Parts: sequence; structure tokens; C-alpha cells
Amino acid sequence: MDMNLYFAEWLIKERLAEARAAGARGALLDAHRPPRQPMRVALGLVLIRLGQRILSRPSAADPLAAGNS
Repeated sequence: MDMNLYFAEWLIKERLAEARAAGARGALLDAHRPPRQPMRVALGLVLIRLGQRILSRPSAADPLAAGNS
């Protein structure tokens, strides 16, 4: 059973048009999305905040910070 060449050509053109439209939609969405920070930058900022929180807590081993003078 032979496939009609005109139908095959029309089908290929339709699929290409759908793929191009999907690519254009994806590019449009990517253009309006705010840029993301690299993972290493986000991890570094989290570690810095964690270190600041740990340093800001008074230590139980430090008698001057605990108020037991």
C-alpha cells in the first residue's frame, strides 16, 4: 500500500509547523523568565547565612555570653 506523496508532504509540513510554534513559545517563555543563579552561588549564600546564624547565637560554653558571671 503506497502512501500518497502529497499527503506525506502535508503531514511533514504540519508537524514542522507545530514544532516551530512550540519552539517559539518556549523561547518566549524563556525570555520573560528571570535569570537563575548558578547552583554554587545559591549554595554559597545558604552556607554564609547558616554561618551567620550559628555565630549570632550565644554559646552555652562561653560564661560571659550566657550571663553567669
